[in-house]
Amino acid sequence: MIGNVTSLPKEPPRFFNRGPSALARLTFFGVASFALMFVDAKFQTLEAVRKGIATVVYPIQQLALLPGAAIASAGEFFESRAALREENAVLKKQLLDNAQVEQASRAAQLDAQRWRAIAGASQTLTVKSQPSRVLYLGRDPYSQKFFIERGGSQSFEAGAAVIDGLGLLGQLTRVHPLLAEVTLITDKEAVVPIRIERNGIRAIMRGRGARQVPELSFVAGNADIVEGDIALTSSIDGLFPANVRVCRVSKIVRERENDFAKIECLPFAGVTSADDVLVLDRPTPLPPRPTEEVAGKTSVKRKGS
Repeated sequence: MIGNVTSLPKEPPRFFNRGPSALARLTFFGVASFALMFVDAKFQTLEAVRKGIATVVYPIQQLALLPGAAIASAGEFFESRAALREENAVLKKQLLDNAQVEQASRAAQLDAQRWRAIAGASQTLTVKSQPSRVLYLGRDPYSQKFFIERGGSQSFEAGAAVIDGLGLLGQLTRVHPLLAEVTLITDKEAVVPIRIERNGIRAIMRGRGARQVPELSFVAGNADIVEGDIALTSSIDGLFPANVRVCRVSKIVRERENDFAKIECLPFAGVTSADDVLVLDRPTPLPPRPTEEVAGKTSVKRKGS
């Protein structure tokens, strides 16, 4: 039985053995295609078919384009992000450069304003002055002092007045080879003879230390001094030149049980903010006080005459 079984064909049957040949079919479909193309080009007969096919195929085309569009969009996103980071870094650098230039320009303008104010103050004085600048504050927090620069050709003298563009700052108390110590008028040891600009009343202004304003000492309760009066140096001690602005009267307290009024005043000078200063030469020394013997002889001669 097994030997009589007919072997099956190894190749599939040929379906195209029947009917027209392949060349005939190719010729037919080619002619039909050219005919349809000619008719469509001439009479636009397949326009509706094309529109319908395009409408059906459009969603499929869009779905097929989505991966490529997503990849392109992601690439543009990262490229634009990198570009924005780079641009942001450049803008930050430009902002810092502009800020530095602006700060330098502002500092130069402030320096020019201070020097103009100091120059104007020096022109109104009758004594010579020498410019300097503040180096640093004193180490003692309870004293009101700072140190100023001293050039090799500058001849500072202890006791000389120090001013800024607004008024009296203080007095040189120690002079070193390269710097000098200035005691401010707000220090507890500072004493400045003043006179009221409005009426010439003389008084003594004393400092009261840090965070406290100076006051006028031993002023009679009925003295003609009002808030807003301007006090100038009186030069009665021979240390400070005359007519340098010192302070403005800010508060007056008069009490019946006290013979003296309590008068507070605000300094004109920048005692906590000065940078550039002028050191004034000391005025012409006053003649020495007469001794008691000379004064007694003078009074006796006057009586005898």
